[in-house]
Amino acid sequence: LSLQGLWWFHDVCWNIISHCVLFVCFQIGLDFTPWCAPSHQDREDQMSVFIKQLSVAKELQLPVNVHSRSAAKVTIETMREQGISRALLHNFAGKPSVALEGVKAGFFFSFPPAVCRNHQRDKLIKQIPLEHICLETDSPALGLDKLERNEPCNIALCCRHIADVKGLSTQTVQIVTAQNALRLFPKVQTHMQHISL
Repeated sequence: LSLQGLWWFHDVCWNIISHCVLFVCFQIGLDFTPWCAPSHQDREDQMSVFIKQLSVAKELQLPVNVHSRSAAKVTIETMREQGISRALLHNFAGKPSVALEGVKAGFFFSFPPAVCRNHQRDKLIKQIPLEHICLETDSPALGLDKLERNEPCNIALCCRHIADVKGLSTQTVQIVTAQNALRLFPKVQTHMQHISL
């Protein structure tokens, strides 16, 4: 979403929710990598859009799914300042100390199967309490092999890797991360109960 699109973003969101069941406002975030935000003005523009998106999510009482690149600290600080209470930081790659600030705010962190080939994230996984971790596929991207299509079934490999890093059973990781997802996205559980009736 660009700055030019901000004027209609709110109306579009309200039009969508009047016709759909929404579970989350996603995928939003900040990308401060040099090719996406080469100037200070580019970062300011992204920040304006991000704050508006957070505002809409709060108004709709929806959790946010956030992806930050080279902006982990400012992303978490901004969400805290904007009063966001339910957030999933997708494929988080920030420092453990920054992640722990997100944990204090009650945020969740998800990891795709690509985490199995990125052992730098193991320190991060060790430090984030399991009660703040979710699993994700991010299919068709972020699989075990950069050159191969990622499939949803690879989430089991991600689960096993997190279990190994934390010294837990895969069953424990499965159960706790599923509970975390339902806590983060309570409308999913409510919707599933209505479907099963």
